[in-house]
Amino acid sequence: MGKNEDIIAGLFSVMETYDFSLITVTQIAQEAGVGRKTFYRYFKNKEEVLEKSVELLFLEYSSSQDNYFASNYEELIYNHFLFWVNHLPHLKVIYKNGLMLYLFKQYQKYVPKLNDYYLSNIEINHSTAIYANAFTTGIFWSMLYTWLENGAKETPEELAAICMDFLQNKV
Repeated sequence: MGKNEDIIAGLFSVMETYDFSLITVTQIAQEAGVGRKTFYRYFKNKEEVLEKSVELLFLEYSSSQDNYFASNYEELIYNHFLFWVNHLPHLKVIYKNGLMLYLFKQYQKYVPKLNDYYLSNIEINHSTAIYANAFTTGIFWSMLYTWLENGAKETPEELAAICMDFLQNKV
């Protein structure tokens, strides 16, 4: 692991015990096994470390071929929640520290790219695309937040079925 990854891992390790708002750069650097100067060579502050960690998660998510070759919307939703199940410890730390807005901002960045690809066979005007992206962002983020809030008990299959039932007006 490089210093960048060590610092990110250090932040998440410290966040398991301490509230993000109370964490210092010194704590993160000590946990990462680096000096403060090294920390500042890679990051400006702890918020930038968190932003980078969430960005890396979304880069991993967006690089998954399953997201681009899903045969239908239910499969796409299933893949989405499967990704987060596989990153649940990381996600729980973010949630526990009240930092889910960092994920929301990344959804706003990555959902348009995903929708551009997934909806490429449909002609959508610019205004509709903007609101389709907002709708998708809202559903994915809100479902993820609610899932965590309720103990993350449902499986990706159950969450996809819940979304589809609602979208198909079966609820």
